[in-house]
Formats: sequence, structure tokens, C-alpha cells
Amino acid sequence: MVREMVIVPYDDMWPDIYIKERNILLNIFGNLIIDVQHFGSTSIKGLSAKPIIDIIIVANDISQIDEYNQVMEDYGYSVRGENGIEGRRYFVKLSPDNSRNHTHHIHIYQKGNQHIFDELMFRDYLRIDNEAFKEYERIKIEASLKFRYSPREYVNAKDDCIMSIMDKANLYYKHKNNPYVK
Repeated sequence: MVREMVIVPYDDMWPDIYIKERNILLNIFGNLIIDVQHFGSTSIKGLSAKPIIDIIIVANDISQIDEYNQVMEDYGYSVRGENGIEGRRYFVKLSPDNSRNHTHHIHIYQKGNQHIFDELMFRDYLRIDNEAFKEYERIKIEASLKFRYSPREYVNAKDDCIMSIMDKANLYYKHKNNPYVK
């Protein structure tokens, strides 16, 4: 089966699914973890999304994460290494229905990595800017309909919208003296 880019209405269970998985991850990585956050579309109340729980973990030392690859596999995760983003460790949990669809993405970065700030800033900005929220949701739905069976093209179709929202978020948080902005 081919992985599908399907956008569904917001599900009130997504925060609970995150909490359950966060507790598992805290048990696995223990004191290596500084912070764990739910991010991505499923973390934004009301936003239609692919039903994938994105979790960002901030670690003291990213090199120690590799020692837990087998444990992550034992918990049903596929180990993807950096997967195109230097300094990240990425894990994917697949749906048990053998559809190749993902249910969880775990992104682990060492403290101070700019990707942490960017992801959380994007999330938080969409939570406060209703116009950006609606535009992003519209683009996601259009991209999913056009590129349902092409994850790469789906992601690429959202790039301009994401960059535009990031520009707005950077400007907004810059004036708020927020730690997201350099």
C-alpha cells in the first residue's frame, strides 16, 4: 500500500494520544530529556490535519539518543537517523493496519538547535493568528487533494505558505522579545 496524505477534521483525542506517547518516551529516554512538546497540526486546536502526532524532544546530548534505537524499534518505531535534517534524530511509528501511514513522528534535537524554536514558534503563532490558521488549513487541504499519494509533493506544496507564516511569526515574536527569535 502507498502512504496517503489525508487531512481529517481536528480530533479532541489528539492531545490525549500525545500525553500517552510522551509518557512512553519519558520512560524510554529518562534524564536525557530536557523537554517534550506536542507540535505540528495535531497540536493546534481546531486545525484539520493528517492524524499524525508530532512530538519534539529536547535532549542534553543528541549523540546519546542513538543508543536507544533498538528500544525505539521495540516500541514500534522505525529509526530514520537525521532524515535530511542535520542534528536531528527522527523516528516514525506506522499504523498497525499495514497502510504505511504514519501515526507518530518523533523529532529529537540537542538543546539550542534552531529547529526547536522554529517548530514551536510556528505552532504558537498559528494558535493566535486566525488568518494564518485558516490559510494554512486551506493550503494543507488543497495539497492533500492534489498530492494524496505523494508525500514529497504534498510537503513542497505547503512551503510558500509556511515561509510566509514564519515571516509573520518572526516579526510578531521579535516585538514581544520572545525567545523564539534570534
